Amino acid sequence: MEDKGVPAAVALRRSRRSGAAWVVGLLAAEFGIAFIVRPDPHPPVLIAPVSIFAGLLAAALPVHCKATGPIRHNAAGRITAQTSTGERTIDLRRIRRVSSFRIPQWAKAPVEVLVVKDCHGVRLGLTDPDDYPFVKAALKRQARNPDIPAPRVTRRTRRILDTGRLPWWRSALSTFGTLAYGISVGAGFMAVAVVVAST
Repeated sequence: MEDKGVPAAVALRRSRRSGAAWVVGLLAAEFGIAFIVRPDPHPPVLIAPVSIFAGLLAAALPVHCKATGPIRHNAAGRITAQTSTGERTIDLRRIRRVSSFRIPQWAKAPVEVLVVKDCHGVRLGLTDPDDYPFVKAALKRQARNPDIPAPRVTRRTRRILDTGRLPWWRSALSTFGTLAYGISVGAGFMAVAVVVAST
């Protein structure tokens, strides 16, 4: 019997619930301290490390779409994989967008994630370079079909699909950019938490 995969509505519902829980947890951890100590003209220094940690976790939100198991293909042009929010199935015949990002790891090489979003809004992050040719072939097939809108592919992702890798300096910039984004979000959290705690 053919594996039809997971309905898009189910995958999207799981993703939204997980994202909402993630955001609520971050806000509770970050601003909980501020509300507990308020009003305090000198908020505790604990707010700073908690803020930076919350910012890094916020930057890691896209990780929810990353495949954590092997990819299953079916004859209908769909692929299914397990993620942290459950199984997801995307339709490679109708791709809407392909992007990519890197996940920095402590004492390990960063993980490159190729994120494919289909016409239903379902995202799946592929981490195995052996799966990239399937995406590249799907993009070429879709480009030859005038009845289907052309997908958006970021320049960075196009480079990965064409060469299989990025130059070391560009990979380093991507890792730095992810960390800088997380720290910036954390700094914003800290500024708001300090104001809340001191009023």
